[in-house]
Amino acid sequence: MRNNSALIFLFSGLLAFAGPISCGQAASEQKASYGTRVKYRAGQKIEFPDFAVEYVGERRKSLPVYPRGFLYYDFKVSKGPAEKMVSWSTGTGVIDPTDFEIGGKHYQLELRHSDKLGKLNDNELVIWQAKPPS
Repeated sequence: MRNNSALIFLFSGLLAFAGPISCGQAASEQKASYGTRVKYRAGQKIEFPDFAVEYVGERRKSLPVYPRGFLYYDFKVSKGPAEKMVSWSTGTGVIDPTDFEIGGKHYQLELRHSDKLGKLNDNELVIWQAKPPS
């Protein structure tokens, strides 16, 4: 009987340790729909119906004509083995969506302001399905 108690104790400890790890993994992914506000953070994968997007971070790039530089927000977009980097910036102040294509389909990424939903919080994005550019 004593051996069974030790085995139950070990198994309980394993569950107590593995449970939070698996829950933490689930918390690092979220499902989203096109045209909705979605909260993002670094390292979190967001699953859209046709692809996944993950916020990588921000970077500043200076140019000789604009030494102050531009602040870019970088996102990794993936569909199966295909991956690409999508960068959004206000540039000199115009807040427009960034167009991108993956898997033969076209999309738009909005930060800070959505043409249809209005002002977005600093940690929110919206992705829309888009028509191919003409």
